[in-house]
Amino acid sequence: MQKGFTLIELMVVIVIIGILSALAIPKMFGVSAKAKAAEAPGVIANWETLQSAYSQETGAAGAFTTIGFQKPTSAANANGTKWFTYNDGGAGATSFITAQVFAAFGACTKDALAGSDYTAGTDVYSHTVAAHNTLPADCKSYIPNF
Repeated sequence: MQKGFTLIELMVVIVIIGILSALAIPKMFGVSAKAKAAEAPGVIANWETLQSAYSQETGAAGAFTTIGFQKPTSAANANGTKWFTYNDGGAGATSFITAQVFAAFGACTKDALAGSDYTAGTDVYSHTVAAHNTLPADCKSYIPNF
């Protein structure tokens, strides 16, 4: 009596592994890009909370440093993270923040993916996608859902 697997059994296992990897690997890359894009809404929401609190105290919108907002930074990007650069829309009656793609992920390159405009007098936010019409079709699927 011999112990071990037959050649047919080994080939069946290899075919099953090949089919599973052909289905799973493309799904994995899409999820990775969506996870990278999901960073922006959290940072923007933090800015909105600080902007609202500052506006209710002073009656005006403030710049990043004025409201106490510290944008996340990385070693590669002093103005943002590994994936996004966050731009300050200044102060006054209105202010805005935009999340600009810093390092390409998926089909997104250097596009402004998301933003928020804040009006101090009414304490209202308007979420935008700055370059929605110019984004590549694959990049549009990563637009954050506010």
